Amino acid sequence: MFDDLRAQFRKAVENFNEELNRNELSHNTNELIGSMKNQVTEAISHINVLALQISKAKAQMAEKARAAETCYRQAEMAHRIGDTETAAVAMQYAEKHEEHARVLDNKINALSAELFFLEEEVEEMVEKVEKTEATGASLSIDSVPSRKHDSISPSK
Repeated sequence: MFDDLRAQFRKAVENFNEELNRNELSHNTNELIGSMKNQVTEAISHINVLALQISKAKAQMAEKARAAETCYRQAEMAHRIGDTETAAVAMQYAEKHEEHARVLDNKINALSAELFFLEEEVEEMVEKVEKTEATGASLSIDSVPSRKHDSISPSK
């Protein structure tokens, strides 16, 4: 699913850049700008999908953390009454819930990094659209300074 989303976004960026790199403006500049805006809209929809996935993963992670706490309480109660078998099973499930929460946390971090990257790309695309609208001239990919993506600090 992420690969499909990433491929669609990259295609939108490629199409956007093709529009920018045309040597000749089309007879209808508004058509060109409209096409660029459509590509920005498509890229933003991909960002919204990522944001929704992050939100769902955070909710799942919280649910798994609560489930782990419940299992630990059950293990403690079983241990107090001497039911070692139930305590062991409860501990196993608590550990599984914790592991799932860690996997979800990794997923959130990866999605957040991808979201950060895509937001930067969309910001650059919007700048190019605005410049094209203002000047009515063709732009190249190098006309807007690229941002460095050296430090990604996703929010949790």
